[in-house]
Amino acid sequence: MNRTALVVGAAGGMGTEITKLLLAKGYAVIATVLDDKEAAQLQAAAPKVGKTVRLDLSNADRVLTELKRLAIPALDAAVVCAAIGPTGPLETAPLTVLRRTLEINTVAAAAIYQACMPALCAAKGRLILISSFAGKVGLPFIGHYVASKHALEGLGDVMRREAKQRGVDVILIEPGGVKTPMVAGQLEGVARDRAALSPADADRYGAMYDGFLTLVKRSLADMLEPSVVAQAVIVALQSDPPQARYQVGEDSKFLCEAARKSDSEIDAIVAGFSAA
Repeated sequence: MNRTALVVGAAGGMGTEITKLLLAKGYAVIATVLDDKEAAQLQAAAPKVGKTVRLDLSNADRVLTELKRLAIPALDAAVVCAAIGPTGPLETAPLTVLRRTLEINTVAAAAIYQACMPALCAAKGRLILISSFAGKVGLPFIGHYVASKHALEGLGDVMRREAKQRGVDVILIEPGGVKTPMVAGQLEGVARDRAALSPADADRYGAMYDGFLTLVKRSLADMLEPSVVAQAVIVALQSDPPQARYQVGEDSKFLCEAARKSDSEIDAIVAGFSAA
């Protein structure tokens, strides 16, 4: 039986592993990438990938138009795993960055849902949204990312409840820390920005930069490999019935459970993360 999957953001760390595993499971994969460079990277990593589509998620209206133009007749699976993770104190972070983060991480997901629902309905397929434990607990220094993932969690709940009536399951995957190029880029960028702070800004925000660097560096050894998230996607596609959410990684399970605690308890937990 031929099955078709759409992977949005297929050239990222998680996206590539998800694409490779879906191909190994017999899916024909339609993959979206940002540009020609990403297309070449994906082709090298997953030579059997089928159609590759250039898609810029920073314009959700165009995402909707481009995906509709593909006219995919039926989709057994659509997996949305592209995201950006800007860093910095929320007090000084540009609002333009917040808008772009929401557009890519959240609004584009709504556009993908709208564009893919007819094809998903035709196959009684499943939509998988890669969220994060940051969608449950607001961690300092990644405020824009946290906002986008909190919003994605809410959208995912509404999608699930609406789409279920039409035979489509919508599932949220909530990984913990994952060893991806995004994390490596965050470390490099934060270290560079920390070194460039003026003396006055170093007094105000230096401890926050240092705390983030300490937390991420200390967590690197225990971060998930992207292949673990890919395996969770397959579990979500094969389970009958699927869960609404899958927490992946001990840190995700801990924080998603911690989100049930009081605000003061959560504040204390988060404050302890970056302590020396």
